[in-house]
Amino acid sequence: MPKKFQGENSKSAVARARKAEAAAQEKQKKDKALEDAFWADDDKHVQRKQARKEEREKKRLAELERKAEIRALAENELKDITPKATPQKITAFQLQQNRENMMKENEEEAVPTHLEVPLVENLNRTMEDQVQASGIDAAITALSVEDAQQDRHPEKRVAAAFKAYETRRLPQLKKENPSLRLSQLQKMLRKEWQKSPENPINKLR
Repeated sequence: MPKKFQGENSKSAVARARKAEAAAQEKQKKDKALEDAFWADDDKHVQRKQARKEEREKKRLAELERKAEIRALAENELKDITPKATPQKITAFQLQQNRENMMKENEEEAVPTHLEVPLVENLNRTMEDQVQASGIDAAITALSVEDAQQDRHPEKRVAAAFKAYETRRLPQLKKENPSLRLSQLQKMLRKEWQKSPENPINKLR
């Protein structure tokens, strides 16, 4: 009778190990799913906010892509439109002609200086306009105009003129009327002042 095989079958050991590993991975997946479910945020407001944020980010990226495409298309169109400029060779003769043309233009545009223009008599000052006077009073009279001679605002000078008139005339009135009081003398002085030619207001009448 043959002996029973006492060692472990290698194929069955490998199969058992594979099953054990698959079971461990399955258990790990279940544990992770349970943990994720436990820590998941169930707040609808937060989820909506997150969804809106993701939507905005998608729109922003799409807009950036669209702008990049438009820019690339515009650059391609510009390349197609602009002709390739071929550099032209300029000869020495052409350079000489260009210089001569520029010199002619500069000569035409040149403005004559004061040395080239002849002197012209100053018409602002003629002998008719000049005033000749020997003294200050004569000069003032010659330069004054009729409108300037008329006093336009005599009321501004009434107080000063009255003061001067009073200092000159009051002592004379005191001598003429020694028995009168000062207030009576001042009344007389005011009446005289209203008719006096020294009063600036009377000059307008």
